[in-house]
Amino acid sequence: MAKKNLILLHGALGSAKSFDALIPQLSNDFNLIVPDFKGHGSRSEADAGFKMQDLVNDLEEILQKENIKSAKVFAYSMGGYVALSLALKKPDYFDSIMTLGTKLDWKAEQAERETKMLNPEKIQEKVPKFAHHLKALHGENWMHLCEQTAGMMLNLGESPILNTDNISAIDLPVRLCLGDRDNMVSLDETIAFYKALNNGQLQVFPNCPHPIEKVNSKSLAFSIANF
Repeated sequence: MAKKNLILLHGALGSAKSFDALIPQLSNDFNLIVPDFKGHGSRSEADAGFKMQDLVNDLEEILQKENIKSAKVFAYSMGGYVALSLALKKPDYFDSIMTLGTKLDWKAEQAERETKMLNPEKIQEKVPKFAHHLKALHGENWMHLCEQTAGMMLNLGESPILNTDNISAIDLPVRLCLGDRDNMVSLDETIAFYKALNNGQLQVFPNCPHPIEKVNSKSLAFSIANF
């Protein structure tokens, strides 16, 4: 029997490498598609510009290029917003969508707060290890990626694609997951969107902060495989 397709979508400032710990635990059971979004990782380019809708279009182009007609999705952080936004427009691409640590309730003041942490000069000065990590993932264009991501978030704060009204139009099985120690996404906003879904589930991972690298990969893989 052919393996089911499973798409893994990374978060902002991440790449396909975000799933290095997860892939070995899923590869036996699924045909994995693990792309980099435009401007990230292997697709980091000096002139790469994007807003959220550009990333949604990018995902659709990836699915078309890979000839994906039906797939499960596990999407981390920003990747979850991209997947759900495409599902709102083209649900037939997906069998189900599971997200982790995805901020769904965007407002202008929240976006302002988030973008203050994306100043590349301040990252270099105050968090040099993170700057080195970003350079390793994205090459010399990591600073440009920070600036583009900040712009994407500000635009999302002004014009969010998803809200608790329109997300109810997604009939697919959707599981919204959150770590109980996530300091970037609140449980309240996740519950609000979960309740708005027609076919939604909610899962909270214990002792789990926002970075996917700090999530127990065995527990996460088990949850993905059984959803």
